[in-house]
Order: sequence, then structure tokens, then C-alpha cells
Amino acid sequence: MGRTRLRATVAAGVLAASVVPAWAPAAEADHSAPCLTDQVPGSERLADAHADENLALERMHVEQAHEVGTGRGAKVAVIDSGVAPVDGLAVTGRVAIPGVAPDAVLSGHGTIVAGLIAGPRGVAPDAEVFDVKVFDVEQADPSRGERPLTSAGIVAGIEAVIAAQPRQRFDVVNISLAVRQSDPALEAAVARLVALDVVVVAAAGNVDGDADTGRGTPGNDAEVFPADYPGVLTVSATPPGDESPAGYVLPNLDTDVAAPTLGAVSLNATGQVCVVDEVATSWAAAEVSGVLALLAQRFPRETPRQLVARLRATTEGGGASQRHAVENPWTGAGVVQAHDALTRQIEPGRRGTVRTTVRETRADAQAPPAPERVDLFSTPRAILLWSGLAAGSLLALAFMLRPLVRRSRP
Repeated sequence: MGRTRLRATVAAGVLAASVVPAWAPAAEADHSAPCLTDQVPGSERLADAHADENLALERMHVEQAHEVGTGRGAKVAVIDSGVAPVDGLAVTGRVAIPGVAPDAVLSGHGTIVAGLIAGPRGVAPDAEVFDVKVFDVEQADPSRGERPLTSAGIVAGIEAVIAAQPRQRFDVVNISLAVRQSDPALEAAVARLVALDVVVVAAAGNVDGDADTGRGTPGNDAEVFPADYPGVLTVSATPPGDESPAGYVLPNLDTDVAAPTLGAVSLNATGQVCVVDEVATSWAAAEVSGVLALLAQRFPRETPRQLVARLRATTEGGGASQRHAVENPWTGAGVVQAHDALTRQIEPGRRGTVRTTVRETRADAQAPPAPERVDLFSTPRAILLWSGLAAGSLLALAFMLRPLVRRSRP
């Protein structure tokens, strides 16, 4: 949606919330089939994107991670604009809060998010998605019965997830949405959600044109919700190369990790395969939710804090074991590395404390392989080992037989 800013006014007596679309602003990229929030069922279906590479997932080494896990058995609740029924995306349940159109998808935002998480070219292609629809469209027309995004709508979506948790057993709850004013009701709902056995992921917030001018310094901490509430894993987005993220995402000292989004492959609500051409925290939060689904499959007995600790301790550049050890307001502990998170040998405590980890300094942020146990029967190590043992045994035997040889001499 470019650099637009959405504004929503809640009914009398409810907090007014200015909404920051986590999908703005667009980075410069030219794709024949970009991911677009205004592509909805019934729109003209363009040709699929022919993207041989998934640049965002390459930087996070997701393809290597798929050799270890694909998210099978993990379930992610997506609180968003609704997920259209598209091929290759496993949606195991749907719920719509009161006031939204339950059977119509009017924005493609939720479908793109779900596709990044668990689509055929997503981070966790075998994970399951649970669709929680909390708004109809970014630029809602109340006269047509359309509901905009509000903090009250996010609260209702969270309550729906809490109610469904005993049956669905979600591993991750993705909230690729943001409001810029705190709401006590939203804070309380998030606290109840965090108390469940789930990882709550939210977008750190995007630059909104002139409204965010001057927010390019680390000391200028933006307020974005629910990302800033305690217990939420806050995800920012990073541009490719050495480009500064200050022109795209807000500096947020609550940022935990970051993910690249430009070049990621997802699905429009028309079913069209599309390529993300934006640096935006909505898409980054979705990708990180997918990585957490991989972790949930790989480490099914670990707590949400342990999974998050693995994620933070294995980021590009080595990560950090403690939340406030890194103060970068755009990337937090660093860019997520999926393969490292699944394979590096670390032992996070149940409360998320990482006792030891290996700091990585290489450019591609790949961790060294875990040391292999020595196989005493391998070749040529076995030959050398057993030859040495045999020689030692012969020497010992000769020493023991020496007195007998002397007595036997005439």
C-alpha cells in the first residue's frame, strides 16, 4: 500500500487507534507478480511469478533448514484480514470476530502473511495455519459494512485464539499488525495470550512517510503495539546489502530479531504465486513465525522461551543470550538464521537463559558443524589405534616372558 497511513476510530468509549500498515513502504524492485494486499478473490488473476530464487529465505538459510524440518505438526494462528482458500496452504480452521464479513476476503494481507509462513514456498511449508479474521480491509468503508483494523479487533482476535487453544494447541500466534497507541484492553489480552504455551510474534512497525520523519536515530524509540508489550517477540525487517533500514522500519528498542523480506515468495488471495517487493515488518514477522514453526517441530518438548532463546542466540553475527544485551533498535539480536537455530548445539534453560553458545563472525553467519564423536572402528584411525594397541601388547608379553626365557637357558 506504498506509504499510506491508515486511521481508525473505535466506537464511543473505546480507544482511538492510528494504524500503521506493516506492509508499507515499498523497496525498489520489479517483479511481474508482486504480492499485493488489494488482490482478493474475484480480482483478475495475473500470471504466477516465476521466481527461481527466494532471496529472503536464502539469507536466512531456510533451504538448508528444510533438510532438518519443514514444520510438520506445528500450528500457527494468524490474526489478520482473513486467509483465502488457495492451493498449497493448509488452513485447519477459521474464525471471524463479530462485525467482519465472515465469508469474504476483502484484503490480501492475511493470505500473503499465511503464505510466507506455510505456503508452498514459505518458511514452514508443512505447518498448519489457523485463520483468525479481525478486520475486512485497510481502507474500510463503514457505509458498506466493512470493518477497519482497530485495537479492539485485535483484542477480539486474541480472545478467539485463547478460547481455541485447548482444542487447537497452537505453537505460534502471528500478529503482523500494529497500532500506535497503547490500549489497556489490548495489553491485558496480550498478557493472557503470553501466559499460554505459545510464542506470540508481532511486527515492530514501519516508517509512515512524513509522520515518522526524524525517527532515524537509535535514541528515538517508536511506540508500536502489541509489539512493545512484555512477552511478545518483536520482529523488524532489514533491507538487502548494507542499506540502512531507517528509511523503511521504525527504530524500536523492543525489537528482538529481524528478517529480510525483499524477494520472498508468497501467495496473493487470488491464488497467484507472488514475490514480496517491500521491506516491511508484517512480512518479516510472518517469516519468523515460520522459523518458530520449524523449531517447534524440531524441539517439541521445549518451552516458548527456549525456542525464542534458540532463535536469538543464533542470529547473523552470533546473537545474544539476553533480551537487552543488544540495543540495535532496527535488528535487535540480528537477522534470523533458520539452519543455525535448528542445528547449533546450545542448551537454553526452560526460562530462556542460554548458558553457552558459539559466537559466529563469518559473513554468511553459518555456524561450524557440531563436533563429531570419534569412531574407534573407522579407517584409517582404527588401523593406527589397533596397531598401536597390538604393538603395546606384544611388548608387554615379551617383558612378562623374559624371566621364563632366562630359566630355560642351559
